[in-house]
Amino acid sequence: MILLPERYLIALLNQLGDRVSVHAPLLQDAQLFTVDLSGSQARIEAIISARDYHNQRDAVKRHTIDNLSGDTSLRIDAELPKHDRLRDAFRAAGIVPPTNLDALKDYLRAAAQSDPARGGDIYYFAFDNNALRNRLYSLYLKSTRRDRSEPNLLLSRAVREELDTRGGKILSEFLEAFNRAYQGVAIDQIFANQNRLDDRLRLMALAEYRKVLQSRNCEELPAADSADADGRIIDSYAGYANAVGRKVVVLSSDNEFILRCEARPNLIPQMVAYPLELDAAYETDWEALRWLLYQLAVVYGRLDLQLAKGAIVRVYGVWKGKTEHDWLQEHVKITITPSSIPLEAALQRTLNILQRV
Repeated sequence: MILLPERYLIALLNQLGDRVSVHAPLLQDAQLFTVDLSGSQARIEAIISARDYHNQRDAVKRHTIDNLSGDTSLRIDAELPKHDRLRDAFRAAGIVPPTNLDALKDYLRAAAQSDPARGGDIYYFAFDNNALRNRLYSLYLKSTRRDRSEPNLLLSRAVREELDTRGGKILSEFLEAFNRAYQGVAIDQIFANQNRLDDRLRLMALAEYRKVLQSRNCEELPAADSADADGRIIDSYAGYANAVGRKVVVLSSDNEFILRCEARPNLIPQMVAYPLELDAAYETDWEALRWLLYQLAVVYGRLDLQLAKGAIVRVYGVWKGKTEHDWLQEHVKITITPSSIPLEAALQRTLNILQRV
């Protein structure tokens, strides 16, 4: 077993060979896609279609929750990721960029060119919940050069409070039902005493929140008490924007949220739109593939990477005994079958070198 941070997953990719098939044991070993690693860019191919995904998920659902009560079956159904979760991971990895990314880049250019000393406005970029889930900061706003300043950023504490919400641990009924249906998956070793799917998604967004907060130019804003969750966020940003010389660009993929931001002084709502469907294939850099595998491992609990010579690399995003420290460090757990192959030793050597750098 090897424990490594998400950022070191490239060390694993370098050891896998030219072809990898990515499977989700939680969906009866459904093949999600294949990856060609033979070039400088990774090519993701044979991405499972929405129809095939739904059919596979429905078959697992029927087999797992047959004869269970309605309330229990609904709660178990919530732990079987829908196709949207696969699509969202491609967005969060930057493999599927916003369709209107140029509009965001225009605002970033305007912010960089505006000179407050000559009467120009100071621009700020603010995030709602889904903008963090889609990792807009890490992908498009974060500076990749130390000598280049980042834009001014805002976070509402109301967003933080949404992400801190927890529904509790995964139900024992889910583990028992899944074990009865698919004993070979060893579901207890993945999900026992671990967070539910919705909470795992919040934890990943919370990690992005922390990254924004730790940037050099971020301010965290208070939010009033209210039962209106979106209203608290909007009012927080609108209150900050309501001052001479400020422009606050609010990023969201929620149409209703964007509409509610309209007609507020100095508040610029920017809808971040994405394609509704995935293509059958994408070419991307290895860093994006690295994040894709990490997020999908968290969503499905475990990914099985099947290699050309028959070996299987199991990437756990969730495992029995995963701690808060593992979440903060964005750890994954790696096991390799059969364990006697040289891959595990080679990966451990590379990891040791990376940790010393």
